[in-house]
Amino acid sequence: MKIFLVGYMGCGKSTKAKQLAHRLVCP
Repeated sequence: MKIFLVGYMGCGKSTKAKQLAHRLVCP
């Protein structure tokens, strides 16, 4: 569940760590 929250927040930002979650959550 935490990965989804971090990924959702990463949708607007571009961080190396968040980019991974971004690919999983964001389209």
